[in-house]
Amino acid sequence: MPEALFHDAQYGSRQALPRLEFGVVPCALVFLDAEASGSPNLRGGETFSYVAQAVTLNRSLLAAGLPRLTIATNAIDPVDDYLSRLDTGIRPAVFPLRPSLHLAKETRFYGAHFKLDLLEQMAQALTGTELLLLLDTDVIAQHGLDPELLRRCRATGVGAYDISDQEFSAYGSARVIGDLELVAGRPLRNPRWFGGECLLVSRDVVDQLVPVARACFGRYRALVHELNHQGDEAFISAALNILSEQGQVIIDVGAYRMVGRHWSGSTHRDLRWFKGCALLHLPGCKALLARQANRCTFSSARLWRRLVLKHGLNRLVWPLRLRVQSRRRKTAMAISSVDVLILDRGRRVSSLARALTSRGFSVMCDDSPGGAPETVRRLRPVVIVIGSPVQLPDVVRILEASRGGPRPVMIGYASDDRLKEWALWDGWFQQSTETSLIVDTIAAALYRARAR
Repeated sequence: MPEALFHDAQYGSRQALPRLEFGVVPCALVFLDAEASGSPNLRGGETFSYVAQAVTLNRSLLAAGLPRLTIATNAIDPVDDYLSRLDTGIRPAVFPLRPSLHLAKETRFYGAHFKLDLLEQMAQALTGTELLLLLDTDVIAQHGLDPELLRRCRATGVGAYDISDQEFSAYGSARVIGDLELVAGRPLRNPRWFGGECLLVSRDVVDQLVPVARACFGRYRALVHELNHQGDEAFISAALNILSEQGQVIIDVGAYRMVGRHWSGSTHRDLRWFKGCALLHLPGCKALLARQANRCTFSSARLWRRLVLKHGLNRLVWPLRLRVQSRRRKTAMAISSVDVLILDRGRRVSSLARALTSRGFSVMCDDSPGGAPETVRRLRPVVIVIGSPVQLPDVVRILEASRGGPRPVMIGYASDDRLKEWALWDGWFQQSTETSLIVDTIAAALYRARAR
């Protein structure tokens, strides 16, 4: 199988990706764009902080007996120039990334979105038994990876870090699930949120994941300003959920302590728990990790002492931080999550949804009348469009589910004229009505709702 090539800053030539006997290729994204919005967790950081963090990650990988890191970047020359100042033994390899996604540069975590391009392009270098290990730059390796866990991940083709417990408790399960289902474009039976700091994936699974993730990215981009979370985790998690519902087994690497996400000051878990993680994600310690790149030697023990000190100091302000976040969540949850909820099992749903989305409206579809009331309670749609074969008792339950908030506009379209006589319809159409006429009616209702 042909291998993709990367640019080697040490030799100035093209070399094959690093290999390991049990088939793991570590990589990280460094996307440099002076005009783009960076991470809110690195305020005032200098341009090459992410490159310095990647150097620290690489040094920790080597210290743990893992292969050197490959940096995928859109800025080959600046990154090569930065790495050329370092000793050859601590330089990561460099892979030329070809960005293909388009979104506003003021989007939070702008660069992280291009992990999708990284997965698609670097996976082409993998053989059938190898796994791409995608890491964030603010991760360190503390010890080697469990071969038995890697065997399980190789058998299924994917291992991901399920952080649903953290996201649900921090932002509310309804809000997080609402975001996932909006980006997925469908209800999810067992919605899970996966952290972007660690993903183990085979070439075969990448080939399945990328088309689904690109479709999710399209919906994500259209709704980005209405979502609680901006960044790659939203559309990659949605895509993984869709694959899971299609039968793909996903190993939760966090349950095996392959990786842990630690915020200094958080009491989510005892600090000692993180000491046993093979990989440790430190999103609040980017500057600290960047400074480690300039040390003569990498010392996990020295870095851990700094983490313990930082954790103790930040615990003093953690309750205040939680209070501020809680107030922000309440404000965000007061805003409707979706403009239009379409309840129908018919073929017309996709054309109606496409037409509404093209006008800039956020749309959710649900083909299960039994689960529709819970969807309405969670998403608080402005307009509910109901088609066949939803029955009148289902319609009543759906409307009752909206209590506690503004009454949604109720529009029906069906071939059953017995439903037409219900007094609470705000609009009614025969099943044969032109889609454009229904779309115009829904758009008018949304404009009136926004004007109030």
